Amino acid sequence: MKWYRSLFWKIFLTFWLGSALIVLATVLIVGGIAERQRDADVQEVRARAVAERLMDRYERDDSRHADSDREARRHKRWPGIRLTEEVSGRVIYDGIPARGPDSKPERTLVLQSDSGRHYRLELAPRPRSRQLDRLLGLLVSVQFVLILLFSALASMLLSMLVVRPVNRLRQHARALYQGDLAARSERRLIGRGDEIGELAREFNAMADYVEQTLGASQRLMQDVSHELRAPLARMQAAAGLLEQRLGEDDSLVTRVNRECSRINRLIDEILSLSRLDTMEQGSGTFDVGAQLSEMLEDARFQAPGRELRSRIGKGLKVTGNPQLLERALGNVLSNALKHTPDEAAIDIVLERKGAQALLRVRDAGPGVEPAQLARLFEPFYRTGNGAQSDGYGLGLSIARRAVTRLGGSIEALNHPDGGLEVMIRLPLAG
Repeated sequence: MKWYRSLFWKIFLTFWLGSALIVLATVLIVGGIAERQRDADVQEVRARAVAERLMDRYERDDSRHADSDREARRHKRWPGIRLTEEVSGRVIYDGIPARGPDSKPERTLVLQSDSGRHYRLELAPRPRSRQLDRLLGLLVSVQFVLILLFSALASMLLSMLVVRPVNRLRQHARALYQGDLAARSERRLIGRGDEIGELAREFNAMADYVEQTLGASQRLMQDVSHELRAPLARMQAAAGLLEQRLGEDDSLVTRVNRECSRINRLIDEILSLSRLDTMEQGSGTFDVGAQLSEMLEDARFQAPGRELRSRIGKGLKVTGNPQLLERALGNVLSNALKHTPDEAAIDIVLERKGAQALLRVRDAGPGVEPAQLARLFEPFYRTGNGAQSDGYGLGLSIARRAVTRLGGSIEALNHPDGGLEVMIRLPLAG
């Protein structure tokens, strides 16, 4: 799964970026308003101070020189203000341009001098600060870095609070799917009072139902298989008596013996599948390579005409019961020998892949339809034509059950060069 599809990163990035954008917008808006108000106050204080100096100078000037002095004072030493005498309308100082966006005053103040004369002070609009410059200044500030850091920590904590219990439930569901019927949610999960706690309790209820249903079906299979033993034994005894009367070459006797043998093999496979769950899992370690070499010798003895090519790694040890691997690999090899031509070779490779032992069994047969690969390990599923196909569809089911008991996994796929390849992964000891 790609990282951006993970629920953790979706929650983390959503809350982190959302909180960062909200904080950024708040700082820009509130900071802009506060900055404009501060600039306006500073401008008013400075303008009042300048106006008082101008009023004092104007009132001290002689009236004969007022007109000429007024023109002389129209310079840009104090831009953005215009001072006018209220009674005469005479402009004492004009620092506001006649044209442009700043030609109209933004505010007007009425001032009174010490002599009691009134003046009108006009303030031009202040140049607005560039939002991009303010934004860049905020982004490189220490305050914004701290905001991003704390929002990231809070978003990560929130993501972990949501994703960790979901991952735990996913692990329990996977364990249940792989055959661990005792998989249940922890007490701390089912004790929660939120939706995750409800989900954990529903999962436990579902797991209880699955365990009871599968247990009942397994007991039914065992009981039926044991009950079939008695009538099968009587049928075999009757077939023996019939053989004495009609002879061994009689077609009816041959047919009865063949059907009895098929029923007996079916019962054996059903019992073998049901006994895997009661077989001891084992706590010791065994060498997978030695176990595989021994089984290959038996396979070469049973099928001396088949070419079995092997490459076995050394020192690969697995914790568990070696009989479980024997059941699994025995069924995989049996299927490869049974469903491929006699002249087709079979390749067996055992190697280390990280912390796992990878066992690959590849035949040179026709392979399997891609739609059937996922169902190969289902009980009683056969790729052949119904009753005409050899076997009962339990071999790979037994193999999967045995590999799961060892804590590993098994899958089948069509090899690019042809044939079916079965891959068994087992966790290495230690």
